[in-house]
Amino acid sequence: MPDVDSKRLFIAVKLPRNIISALEDHQKQLQKCGADAKWVEPRNIHLTLKFLGSVPAEKIKGLIEELDKLFSAQRSFQVILFELGCFPAPSSARVIWAGLEDTGLILKNIASDIEDSLQKLGFEKENREFKAHATLARIRSGQNRIALIEKLEELNTGFKKKKFSIDNITLFESKLSPKGPAYSIIHQVKFK
Repeated sequence: MPDVDSKRLFIAVKLPRNIISALEDHQKQLQKCGADAKWVEPRNIHLTLKFLGSVPAEKIKGLIEELDKLFSAQRSFQVILFELGCFPAPSSARVIWAGLEDTGLILKNIASDIEDSLQKLGFEKENREFKAHATLARIRSGQNRIALIEKLEELNTGFKKKKFSIDNITLFESKLSPKGPAYSIIHQVKFK
């Protein structure tokens, strides 16, 4: 049972409404395939930078101070929503995602800075390489997976890239329920 004095947290980028709408349109196209997937509610689509898990209440203030210190001088920057894809591979897809092109590697550097700083605060460092993406669905079984991947490839063929600004780092709390997760903002650092 989770500690009552802890919160399930993650650090992410809150995406602009127009990007969420575009991703929701792609989700609707993909859902028509009838794959056995759990689709992320559009209001919950985000770009995860670091999943923290259960964080004791007494560590949250230090976490917020660290995020402020790291990013209070950060300028907003442009990225490009450029493709749809899946992890780990099409034949064994478990996650459907929308990829972001980070031409200046700013997002990658931000994720790295978060990892390094939070490791000093006692958080475990992620060993996987950071790949800028927003999760659209988690595939539960192989039901209609081939049709889903074919539709994904079809959508990628005519994919309209969308440039947008990243202007925040957000600390979210995730509360799990049978209806799915509910996210609330604990703290947000707005970029200049």
